[in-house]
Amino acid sequence: MYKIMIAEDEDQIRIGLKKTIEEVIGGFKVVAEAANGKDALDQLHKTSPDILITDIRMPEMNGIETIRRVRDNFPSLYIIIVSGYGDFEYAKMAIKYQVAEYLLKPVNRVELAEVLQSIKRNLDAGNMSSNEHELTDEMKEGRHAIRKVKDIVMQNMAEDISLQRVAAQVNLTPHYLSVLFKTVSGQNYSDFVTDSRMIKAKQLLKETNLKIHEIANMTGYVSAKHFMNVFKQRVGTTPSDYRNHGS
Repeated sequence: MYKIMIAEDEDQIRIGLKKTIEEVIGGFKVVAEAANGKDALDQLHKTSPDILITDIRMPEMNGIETIRRVRDNFPSLYIIIVSGYGDFEYAKMAIKYQVAEYLLKPVNRVELAEVLQSIKRNLDAGNMSSNEHELTDEMKEGRHAIRKVKDIVMQNMAEDISLQRVAAQVNLTPHYLSVLFKTVSGQNYSDFVTDSRMIKAKQLLKETNLKIHEIANMTGYVSAKHFMNVFKQRVGTTPSDYRNHGS
């Protein structure tokens, strides 16, 4: 599981980001939080996260200066900016310091999920490349199987993607796949499926005029009521409210 640090001076936004990352998106752990740039630098040295999510305007040391110093000390760290300002100068700064993404507040959960999943794929690829010579054949096959499983889930969201069905497609027993998936990805298979369905549902709610029951069917839920219950539990609001008001 990859580690994230959040630098944001507004408590409500910082808490909301952490909840979204850990409870909605999944697959990541927020290991440190900071309310200003100075504290952020101190925490970075102590926790060594893989990803930094930072605001631009913070007390004591602003985000721009923080990012400049971060790049000097942590050249490979992935940085995501969240800001209420779509200023051109900030955009130029983001390019200069190789920021992974610049997200405007209020942060759209679907966009954040897509950015984090993209970074995760890059981190996975980097780890596999650097550690490939240390892996046994069995471990290599296991990682390959999990990549295939994730592809099956993403490409067949509306179909039966139960653990039993998918295990049969990759020639593994359900129990072994369950253990392997948790070991390799740090997440339960069922949680991955639900999170993937919620991300897809949020995208459809925002980008289409499809009815709720149609989105439910497209994301693998036979019952619209069940879909709405899961959505409310995972996202914290109803599908209709999410469509009308956003995250």
